[in-house]
Amino acid sequence: MEARRADPIRLIALRLRQDELRNVTRRPTVSEAFRVTIEYHDGRFPNQVATLTRGHASGGALKVVYDKPGKQVYFDYPVAPERYQALVTALRRMKFDSLDDQPEVPFFGVDLWLVERASGSYYHDVVLSPDSARGFYRELLLAIQQHLKEAIRTIVP
Repeated sequence: MEARRADPIRLIALRLRQDELRNVTRRPTVSEAFRVTIEYHDGRFPNQVATLTRGHASGGALKVVYDKPGKQVYFDYPVAPERYQALVTALRRMKFDSLDDQPEVPFFGVDLWLVERASGSYYHDVVLSPDSARGFYRELLLAIQQHLKEAIRTIVP
């Protein structure tokens, strides 16, 4: 199996004891899940993992976990159904489910985002760099900033 650009970023979630997103949607109370993992290349902020889950008949729940060695730092936020739906609509509009990783993004020296979506047995992920995101990647970045701002909120190291 070929190594993917997403693999090192995905390790951030595992290190923070966050289940793989594919497994999150196998829980009986979760129908869909969306995750943003952010790796800061220079350590100016703690890396973070934000997981949004939605049940079968409810709004969503967002959990943001920060990589602060020796401390467990996380925040939980409710997400209204309308806000969740606005995010999903934006993802469909930009064809997230068929989007490949952003081309020509280096492995080192830039901040990287791993954006994942899962539902049942379906899973898709995209790697992008917010500093050079253009086109659909920029639309994805803006959709997250608009509809899920808590997911990308930084904290002091």
